[in-house]
Amino acid sequence: MKLGLKQKKRLRVVLTNGLMILVMLFYLLPFWYVINNALKDPYYINIEPFVLRPETFTFGNIVSAFSKMDYVATFLNSLCVLVLSCLLFIVLGSMTAYGIYIGNNRVFNGMYVLFVALISLPFQAAMVPLVSLLKTLSLSDSFLGLALIYASMFMPFIVFLYTGFIRTIPKELMESARIDGCSYLQAYTRIYMPLLKTITGIVLVLRGVYVWNDLQVPLIVINEPSRQTLQQRLYVFAQSRIGNFDLIFAGAVIVCIPMVALFLLMQKSFIRGVMAGSVKG
Repeated sequence: MKLGLKQKKRLRVVLTNGLMILVMLFYLLPFWYVINNALKDPYYINIEPFVLRPETFTFGNIVSAFSKMDYVATFLNSLCVLVLSCLLFIVLGSMTAYGIYIGNNRVFNGMYVLFVALISLPFQAAMVPLVSLLKTLSLSDSFLGLALIYASMFMPFIVFLYTGFIRTIPKELMESARIDGCSYLQAYTRIYMPLLKTITGIVLVLRGVYVWNDLQVPLIVINEPSRQTLQQRLYVFAQSRIGNFDLIFAGAVIVCIPMVALFLLMQKSFIRGVMAGSVKG
């Protein structure tokens, strides 16, 4: 029996949705496993690892991990690194892209090509020179030094995003601003930056999440225990409590919560930016 055109489309939609649901469940299963066991009495983790019942539910693991990790102080360390890094991303990235857009000559276009080419450069290739430079500048073991490392890692990609977005803005805006007496800096702050809110949201989500979750760079730059980021503290915490999965899972949950909240706050800007980049004209 042959299927009609509408039936084929309906079948295709059902199969596609079913496949996407399976993929979603595949990705959600580890999250459920961690959250489930973070809120469970330690005795039941090995007995019922995927089931959470009211009689096994407890917040004790979260409270204990919160206290033993010195969460508040370590959270402020990570927040400081995140804020400094995002400020560098937004200010330096947008101003560089704006300069490339305003210059629009062979030199500036060559700089843009260089930035795009540097996207493919792995961090490991520049890791040793960057760390040596931080020590020379007395910025090792500091939040600013850590933020500068992240800025050097991601600036090519950020400039690429900002430049592509700025080039979609009509040049008549700049011409009108110049006729009205605006300097290039005034046009940047009063006209272009408000129009770049969408791409700024994308930068904050994409790069901010990476900065928050990164462990490699802080392990290289930060040695002072009082300046450790949350990921460093979770790593040390887990190493010192091998086998105590209740505390390890609880620590992982409280470390992830801020980034989940950030994504929920910035998801509208992220979606608008994706749509703006996919629709031309």
